[in-house]
Amino acid sequence: MSKILMKVDGACYPNPGNMAIGIVIYKDGELFKKISEAIGYGTNNIAEYKALIRGLEEVKEINPERIDIYCDSQLLVKQLNKKYKVKNKGIIPLFNRVEEIIRTIPGKVYFIWNRRDDNFMADGLAKRALTEEEISKRENSAKDLKVEKKDDYFLVSSSKPGKYYKVDINIPQCECIDFLRRARKLKLECKHIMAVRNFLQESGRKRETKSRPKMKILILSKMVKPQVWEKVFNELNKKATLNLEFIIPKKDERETIKKYLKEVEAVIGGTFSKEDLEQAKKLKLIQIPFAGVDKLDFNLYKNYPDIFICNIHANKNAVAEHAFALILALTKNIVTNDRDLRLGKWHGFSTQEPTVQLQGKSIGIVGLGSIGWEIAKIGHTLGMKVFALKRKIEEKDLKKKNILEFLGEKKDLEKVIKESNFIVVAVPLTKETKGLIGKKELKLMKGKYLINISRGVVIDEEALFKSLKEGNLTGAAIDTWYQYPSSEQREVLPSKYDFNKLDNVVMSPHTAGYTDRALEENIKSVFDNVVKIYYGEEPESRIDPELEY
Repeated sequence: MSKILMKVDGACYPNPGNMAIGIVIYKDGELFKKISEAIGYGTNNIAEYKALIRGLEEVKEINPERIDIYCDSQLLVKQLNKKYKVKNKGIIPLFNRVEEIIRTIPGKVYFIWNRRDDNFMADGLAKRALTEEEISKRENSAKDLKVEKKDDYFLVSSSKPGKYYKVDINIPQCECIDFLRRARKLKLECKHIMAVRNFLQESGRKRETKSRPKMKILILSKMVKPQVWEKVFNELNKKATLNLEFIIPKKDERETIKKYLKEVEAVIGGTFSKEDLEQAKKLKLIQIPFAGVDKLDFNLYKNYPDIFICNIHANKNAVAEHAFALILALTKNIVTNDRDLRLGKWHGFSTQEPTVQLQGKSIGIVGLGSIGWEIAKIGHTLGMKVFALKRKIEEKDLKKKNILEFLGEKKDLEKVIKESNFIVVAVPLTKETKGLIGKKELKLMKGKYLINISRGVVIDEEALFKSLKEGNLTGAAIDTWYQYPSSEQREVLPSKYDFNKLDNVVMSPHTAGYTDRALEENIKSVFDNVVKIYYGEEPESRIDPELEY
């Protein structure tokens, strides 16, 4: 068994204000992990407790024989050593959570006070996270501000209509309260100064690209009618004022398309051969105007690393909303209740059939991508415990752990299933994820609910049907299927199995991402990537042909 030394610190500015934590963990004398995260809004004492809880959750799986925890908060140390009683109502649940975690650890846990000067690494990590959060908030706010250039200063709009602040970028200096009282103390720039820097950067970009040759974009996607693409792109370009030409072939003829491929820098939609790409000497971007990319020829695209292959994730909010619509339809028995009430049949109190309350339940998200993260946030807001899986956990993902009970990788699939009442599948379809949920995984879901917004074949079709029919799964809600309509056959059942005859299934015809705003948001995201290519920048949501997403 291992020995753990852990140093924790919570930072807050102002108090109450934005909170952040810093944690340094040593295992058997070797540095094991450093954590630096912003964790929301609260007080300094809450931040200290949150740092401690986060650290304990990191090491409890190690089953250490001893943990020495150093903290520069005398109050926290005395409370946990039972010298002071916890009286603050906001701290009591945090104190109880610490006690709860400690009971799961086989070894002894010691709480030791040390001065901030001796805890400089954890303190620095917390302050770094706090600073990064402050910068991020100001940067986001700065994007919406209008800037006017005067002779030797700038006027920047306030969030209040009609109010402007004078900014001298040379010093730099601003009249706003944030600059005078907060940003300057943190050695940061206020949002108005950031807005001026953005303005100057954008002006510089426009000067640099003024003489740029016209950029040609070939639109092959049938997602919307050609005139819609043209109309929306022209409207978006009124603000961007770029030297663009949108080419929409009137006929879907290969010879016509090949002719244009020689001239264009970006293509939206379409399928291509090696011969096509060999001719496309100027091509920099192949833009897929939606999220799904499982139909792409990845073996071909591997040979063209200089061409960006991108999809978009503008539908993440729409799909996350739909996932919870499916969950609520299942747990509140909406479909059956609606159908039977139309026939005069009542469910509920009279038949002693309670529905399921989500608060306090747990949700497991298989695939914490852009959609999975939105689902996690909604689940957390509803008071659910959130467990999640990601193919590869990166440094940026650790910042998300403040609303997650657990974040693991593929090897942790069984743990997430066991811990969750609801399992939402939100992975892209690749050779690795095809059949990810099979007989073994479905057997572990006894008494649970399964929601699929991924692709049908990620879940074994026959095993899923049998699990539902035999009552192993309490219920399932499915938006992505195994059989789809075609131009030759418009009406078709979504599976060769009789899902349509089961009462414990809510069926949705792959509509999660199709909302009143979906097309508009998709086209806007496509245009944003075209702008990035125009300015020589890397576009968003690049696909890795090796990973197939």
